[in-house]
Amino acid sequence: MTRDPVLDWLRDHLIGRDATIRTPHGTLPKRYFDATASGLPFGPIEDLVRDRVLPWMANTHTDASAVGGFMTDLYDEAHDKVRRHVHADDDDVVVFCGSGATGAINKLVRAIGLLVPEPIERVVGVRKRIADADRPVVFISKMEHHSNDLPWRESIADVDMVGFDGDGRVSVSQLEAALRDPQWRDRPLKIGSFSAASNVTGIINDVDGLARAMHRCGGYACFDYAAAAPYVDIDMHPADPLCRKDAIFVSMHKFVGGPQAPGLLVASKKLFRSRVPVEPGGGTVVYTSPWEWRYTANLGHREEGGTPDIVGAIRAGFAFDLKRLVGTDRIRRREEELVHLAVERWSAHPRIRILGDLGVPRLGILSLVFDEGRLHHNLAARLLSDRYGIQTRGGCMCAGTYGHELLGIGAARSFEIRCSLDQGDEASKPGWLRISFSPATGDDEFQVLLAAVVELADHWQAWAVDYHMDPQTATWRHKDDGRLELQHRPVVLQGPATAACDSRDCTVAAPGI
Repeated sequence: MTRDPVLDWLRDHLIGRDATIRTPHGTLPKRYFDATASGLPFGPIEDLVRDRVLPWMANTHTDASAVGGFMTDLYDEAHDKVRRHVHADDDDVVVFCGSGATGAINKLVRAIGLLVPEPIERVVGVRKRIADADRPVVFISKMEHHSNDLPWRESIADVDMVGFDGDGRVSVSQLEAALRDPQWRDRPLKIGSFSAASNVTGIINDVDGLARAMHRCGGYACFDYAAAAPYVDIDMHPADPLCRKDAIFVSMHKFVGGPQAPGLLVASKKLFRSRVPVEPGGGTVVYTSPWEWRYTANLGHREEGGTPDIVGAIRAGFAFDLKRLVGTDRIRRREEELVHLAVERWSAHPRIRILGDLGVPRLGILSLVFDEGRLHHNLAARLLSDRYGIQTRGGCMCAGTYGHELLGIGAARSFEIRCSLDQGDEASKPGWLRISFSPATGDDEFQVLLAAVVELADHWQAWAVDYHMDPQTATWRHKDDGRLELQHRPVVLQGPATAACDSRDCTVAAPGI
């Protein structure tokens, strides 16, 4: 593996790079391979926030004071950075919302006017009152994260799921066929909402092809960039206007330097069909009186009601700056290098199955099943953590529908699993071990990972005898975990001099750290 001074700089400034964790096998270096769940904080960004932002902290929405005007300028500049990075134009609006893509998607569903509160729907039956010919239709795929699935299912729209091509990518041809289907072709509002890349397999979809299909049929094309945004270019308005993105959803906390940043929605103003903001409140109106009120025509202000996450938005702008400095070409080269080496090593092992087609472009994400699922995914994650300090993630990654496809779970087996879950048997839920890289992944820790996964596949049965599982939570604990808990160091806010604040208010358990 070739050394890159830019990636060395990135790695050297990660906060927590030299952290250790306490395990039943001693204190080990923390080796982080859960980048798809969360990016790591970046020292220079935190220095900027501490030294150049927080000393002048104030609320926005004013230019009347020096600090208020300064923070408003920084907050506005964060929006401009986003706009430049994704090539949004004047017909798009940038909205910081929620804590990730979940907040952004739900914001858009409500802004379009597709959600009726469930208690009202239960009583009034709004959905049933809409004629089929007048009801919107939303096309999603079987690959979607729950956040780009459930909000649409809970809406008044019909939802149609698009399958996969032979290579495991969302099928453009199947979408085109669905759009021509007499059931959908004349619907007044057609929306496609698809993952730019899977958070499970890392498979990168043909976003231009999907967008082109939607626009040729007069629809809107929306894309969930939660997993992909830290690693790929985003162009909302490419040279071919049929390939434009009408909305994108981003989880800024997944960027290097992004933790504590909010969710991000960038969308065409045409999609904001409601006269009333999704969250009416301070900053959304131009005038109120005892007799009337009028909302602002500025969509950005109207959809960021109340005090925004000012520092989080500024941090998001810095995270985009960092991505630009590193460069997506460099990021993709590093990801491709790591994926190639891992696939080469692990795919040859008879007890390791890598989910998803291995012949298509993917992000630095690999999801593994060991011994045809006999090794529980959460035990796999626990063993890697306890024996190597390797931090991964076990579960279905909030992609249950995709899991059914990847694991070949049919309706009968799915019903059995659901019944077991209803009885409190969380361990019956299928899943896998997800390993995800970032451009800051170091060569030495990566070599440890390569060997550790093979050793796990070879020896997990012998190691498992020291663990027991709680079936209600599907968590695994080592027989010595009780002794380790006695060594946990509390995180306590200190008061003046040596006096500590009341630990009942300020002490938080820091497991294993």
